[in-house]
Amino acid sequence: MKIWNKIPIKDNGDKLIDIPKFFKFIDPHPYFSLGAPYENKKSIWKLREEVVNRLIKVNDYLLSKNNFFHLLIYDSWRPLEVQEFMFKRAFTLECKKLDIDDSEKNMQNYPLIIKRIEEFWAYPSFEENCPPPHSTGGALDVSLSDKYGNPIEMGSDIDQMDDSSKPAFYENVYGEEAIIWNGRRNLLKEIMTKYGFAQHPNEWWHFSFGDQLWAWQNKKTNALYGKI
Repeated sequence: MKIWNKIPIKDNGDKLIDIPKFFKFIDPHPYFSLGAPYENKKSIWKLREEVVNRLIKVNDYLLSKNNFFHLLIYDSWRPLEVQEFMFKRAFTLECKKLDIDDSEKNMQNYPLIIKRIEEFWAYPSFEENCPPPHSTGGALDVSLSDKYGNPIEMGSDIDQMDDSSKPAFYENVYGEEAIIWNGRRNLLKEIMTKYGFAQHPNEWWHFSFGDQLWAWQNKKTNALYGKI
């Protein structure tokens, strides 16, 4: 469990809706391409209604600030089955990296690997009091693109499991590229937090509204969204 999982949840019943098609998306969806078990393959891109409303404001604000950058949505609501699929995949990849030959069925035999993965992937808990952020419909992974939807370099890939993915990693790294990447990350954080989103401490791309992480960062007495 994360520290924010101690925050109680009082779900306000906000609906899960489709994200408008005028946004730019990674297409096809990166996890769908890996075989993640989405039940409705034609309606993957979803968030809670209030989250979508705020995201529209973020997008409008970004476009008013510049003529180049656009929001690029990488992932949004994740059914628990998809969270479980991706967590197990991360475990398998980490084992290969460490030259460990084992099955995902034996994950509990490797608590240090699980702890490492949990820095970037929420454990796929089916408990009502600690749902993965993406499974609440309040969290999304987002980056920047050009006007054609081509991803802009941000200094690490989304889902890259190392220190370079921490939001402020490039603040104290010298070099022209580091300055550019840090500026882009700061821009993304600025426009998202301006409209109430909270940023994950380990991931420059992950923002949420209404979930336990958001409630913890904003010192709220409860989260607005539980598992959906």
